[in-house]
Amino acid sequence: MELSNYVKQILNIYNYYDGAIIMDRKGIIEYYYNSRKDINTLTNEETRGKSLFTIYPDLERENSSMFEVVRTGKPLLNQYQKLINYRNETYEALFSTFPIYIENQIAGCIEVFLYLEEREEHLNIFIMNSKTTGTREPYLLRDIVSVSAPMEQLKERIIQASRTKSTVLIYGETGTGKELVAQALHANSSRGGKRFLSQNCAAIPENLLESILFGTVKGGFTNAENHMGLFEAASGGTLFLDEVNSMDLAVQAKLLRVLEEQKVTRIGSTKEIPVDVRIIAAMNESPKECVQNGTLREDLYYRLRVVQLDLPPLRERKEDIVPLIEHYIDFFNRTMQRQIKGVSSELMAAFCQYTWPGNVRELRNMIESGFNLCEGDVIDMEDIDINVLAAAGEQYDEKCLPINSLKARMQRFERYILQEALTQCGSITDTAACLGISRQTLSAKMKSLEIADICRGEE
Repeated sequence: MELSNYVKQILNIYNYYDGAIIMDRKGIIEYYYNSRKDINTLTNEETRGKSLFTIYPDLERENSSMFEVVRTGKPLLNQYQKLINYRNETYEALFSTFPIYIENQIAGCIEVFLYLEEREEHLNIFIMNSKTTGTREPYLLRDIVSVSAPMEQLKERIIQASRTKSTVLIYGETGTGKELVAQALHANSSRGGKRFLSQNCAAIPENLLESILFGTVKGGFTNAENHMGLFEAASGGTLFLDEVNSMDLAVQAKLLRVLEEQKVTRIGSTKEIPVDVRIIAAMNESPKECVQNGTLREDLYYRLRVVQLDLPPLRERKEDIVPLIEHYIDFFNRTMQRQIKGVSSELMAAFCQYTWPGNVRELRNMIESGFNLCEGDVIDMEDIDINVLAAAGEQYDEKCLPINSLKARMQRFERYILQEALTQCGSITDTAACLGISRQTLSAKMKSLEIADICRGEE
């Protein structure tokens, strides 16, 4: 049976949706179903076989829900999107996207959608970039890949904090994994089976954020409808508020009131609605500095930091670089159908020297970039952005080498020393003399350690 037939069966069973798109892992549309030609005139005949970005020119890989699902292998549910097709037809919809596996490999994804113009009365479960994990597998404690002491201590604190209902404040630089920690905390708590909603407060205009958090009543302002906010939608579960310091101070005051009274009042209403929601907040700037510079209310800060979890940057836990690389090598082998064995010793040394300003997210993206450019089975220096690695410096940090293999550590360290000596001395003979070994011994070591002869001009 063709995939298109499966789609029709799904839509017949779940009569609720207005359409569906099937896309392969390269971004080519294999099937396009649309029941509302009055909103969107696209058909299967004109879209099939074309790139997703040809049909939606304003869409980019980085903000595409379909490419995110293909990349991560995890579904996305109830995602709000505003799209403009190549005919300049604009529409808003709720999308749910699911990966398609063939022989345990991601072959593409299917996205079902619901136009908002007709179904606004069903939008009690929310919108505007909120991610719900109540109906999809959340991140668990085991998803935090680490061997370093600071991260192991953090995991212990997550377990301790998960036993309570107190608010939690997570502080960490961009890319350190704050939402991963928040989801792990939620999953290990008594609310683990309930809804987890997340909202990046910096991603929404100030005039909309208040409506999204607290909800609205019809007539509360121009074009306002009856919608519950995130506090109501997350009741019984957990609400994660990222970059909470980007909130307007007036909204922060309302947030403080909800935290203290466990009641919310929709915009345009005087009725107080009880809510039972655990708040986990996060920021990528020092909380104390945010209080000092006036972007975070002091009273809200103390109310949020009943428990504070500090995520160390990757440059301060370089022991985790190797297990993280191994984790992402395995992940992208599965999602991109590759058989990459790892990274070269030269690249590993550069990774260990690099300061990682973008932290784990930057490491992940760099490995993914290597997968796209690597033609062999080992990712090497030429497969990575050399301009980025040029900032790595010269000091070799042996902390990032595997702690469970002395032989591997010694081999990598010896390889690094030999490469540095060869570069500085300029010839095999001079290098051997500098190191106090024979030319034959150096040549043998170069062969066993797979070091390319960078002194080919020597006779």
